[in-house]
Amino acid sequence: MSEQAPNRRIEITREAMRSAANDPEQIEARIALAKFTAQVFDRVGTLLHLSGHIVGPDRKSGASPFGYGSDETVAIALLLRIAAELIGASNDLFMNGKAYAAAALIRQMVEVEYLAWAFETRNHDAERWLRSSKDERQEFFTPAKLRKAAGDRFRSKDYGYHCELGGHPVPTSAILLDGEASISQMLLSDLLGHAGRIWDHLIGWARLQNEGFVLEPAAEMSAKFAEWKSKDTLVDLPPPP
Repeated sequence: MSEQAPNRRIEITREAMRSAANDPEQIEARIALAKFTAQVFDRVGTLLHLSGHIVGPDRKSGASPFGYGSDETVAIALLLRIAAELIGASNDLFMNGKAYAAAALIRQMVEVEYLAWAFETRNHDAERWLRSSKDERQEFFTPAKLRKAAGDRFRSKDYGYHCELGGHPVPTSAILLDGEASISQMLLSDLLGHAGRIWDHLIGWARLQNEGFVLEPAAEMSAKFAEWKSKDTLVDLPPPP
């Protein structure tokens, strides 16, 4: 095999990625799903916020330092509302050519995904997080601590990739300042992947709790994400090496 062959395959892959990132139908699908997801997250988060203030045993038992009915429900609501704002703001920034600022928000989405995993899988983590002090969050809820607790589920390389690309002011961030539209679209596709996994974790939590506010839009969310995945060929990209 000639030395040019591997390089030729790399160039073909890059061209395919650029084509997928700049395809109008795929762009429309990404933007539409980001808007829809932000709206659903915000609506469900608001409903859970109201419900958690009223319904639950924590106020009566004295467990909630805030006087909420369910600290767990309020914590889930807060996480959804945070994610909604990150998704909506990232989408707007990408559409306005502000890729660096949007990429910085995606790193926050990665941290929301870690917390969503913890809230689904670790008993009482949601309420413990809501009641935590800064020192307690440093002890239990930093990204590194959550990755370690999750075993092989999350790669530290992926988090480092987001830190280098947009999370910190480093030289490699220059790629995001050159106005390359395909970069924005690849990152938007990645953002939607994180949003989908966050939703999956919260659906898992809702099924255990029989929480209708989350379960009610589940079918429509699944259909929207399936439609996006059928159109967006960037979802098949491998993770960063």
